[in-house]
Amino acid sequence: MKKKRWYLIYIAAVLMLAAFPFVGMSVAASNETTENKELARFPRLRSDGTWNVRYLSQMGGYFEDHFAFRQELVAANALIRGRLLGVSASDQVLVGKDGWLYYTGTLDDYLGRNQMSEKGLANAVHNIGLMQQYVEDRGSRFLITIAPNKNSVYDSHMPSNYLRSGENNHTRLTPLLKQAGIHYADLHEIFEESGECLYLQGDSHWNNKGALLVCRKLLDGLDREYDGSAYDSWEVRKEHTGDLAEMLYSVAAKPEDNVYYDRIPIYAYVNDVEDTEEDWIETINPNGQGRLLMFRDSFGNSMLPILANEFEYGYFSRLVPYNLSNLDKYHPEYVVVERVERRLSFFAEQPPVMEGPVRVLEELRAAATDTTVSVREDGSWYVVEGTLDSEYTQKDSRVYVSVRPENGESVTYEAFLTSSREEEGWNDDGYQLYLRQASLPRGKVNLDIILVNGSTQTIVGTEELKG
Repeated sequence: MKKKRWYLIYIAAVLMLAAFPFVGMSVAASNETTENKELARFPRLRSDGTWNVRYLSQMGGYFEDHFAFRQELVAANALIRGRLLGVSASDQVLVGKDGWLYYTGTLDDYLGRNQMSEKGLANAVHNIGLMQQYVEDRGSRFLITIAPNKNSVYDSHMPSNYLRSGENNHTRLTPLLKQAGIHYADLHEIFEESGECLYLQGDSHWNNKGALLVCRKLLDGLDREYDGSAYDSWEVRKEHTGDLAEMLYSVAAKPEDNVYYDRIPIYAYVNDVEDTEEDWIETINPNGQGRLLMFRDSFGNSMLPILANEFEYGYFSRLVPYNLSNLDKYHPEYVVVERVERRLSFFAEQPPVMEGPVRVLEELRAAATDTTVSVREDGSWYVVEGTLDSEYTQKDSRVYVSVRPENGESVTYEAFLTSSREEEGWNDDGYQLYLRQASLPRGKVNLDIILVNGSTQTIVGTEELKG
């Protein structure tokens, strides 16, 4: 009898434990997450007047994301695996030595795998060159910089089983930028020369002191003077919780030290801004000088307050593709492009919104090729794009698009060169050009795709556009 009682107690305890995550949802449902995922929504039994045949599977997915104390259990699992076993519970976070965390999205660069082809790098340099020309043709200064992956400048805490490659997209692209005359600020160099750790242990980004170092490098590159003593007063506070720590340890993530400067911000936001994560931010500073347009990613979050203190007007964009046509609206004297190292292929994948420079045609020939041409509308723009016949392309090939109206003179623009990821690797023979709809004549317009190899210009495709 006594033995049976213990069996019943045991069964009851198991049932209570099994039911706890479900029953507890009424008082402690998990409706938020620090993981990089979207939580499942509560499914509907009927949708659009019909029965939802996936209701049970969707309900299972909802329970998996919302059961009681899910965040706490996820955090406990991550702490045990990360702190005790040195193994990450997230496929996006790599646990390094001494508690250091790294973003797994940087491993391809670190190991030198899945890198861009030589043609892809040439496409990126070509596109950046067209951006610089567009900016300088409007009387503005252009500067591009690359935010280093954390393990590119601080690799001593990487796991020993990951062997760093001596070559990747960054090491191959940097000399090409310099050869092409691109105005480039080398951040890898200043971090390696700093002699101190300026990235955060549980974050993928630099700390505030690193942000200041970068801003001064950019201001130097723009030939801007600044008060070198403006940030002499600072303190270290344990108030920053890293993005990687939150992603991995969830609610158990602990804040770490960061540098906080005593300088009071003298700028104000023009638009409605909650934090520096916003996609578009405008600032004004009566004590500043000049106008800055900056295209940035999350590395620009900590830079924004420093740069906004230097310029009278600041325009900071995280939107992609980059809209360089904003130069005609905001008339900045300075244009800065900042992109993280692990996303360098972006410059070959997503050309900016701008018309290409006008080019002069020489003696043309024609060839029957497998080049494709398509035209689509994107707001007030036409987007002309396609893929060149690879049998006719070279590493330094360029592409012109000649707008040939039925009545009137032709205008020829240089297009951006694009690369795209495919199952078998990179396709580096794409092209793309934005055309303002308002600038095209009415009526039938022919678009000639012209492949330029050295001094040879060949029409390889034509598309009719009816305005």
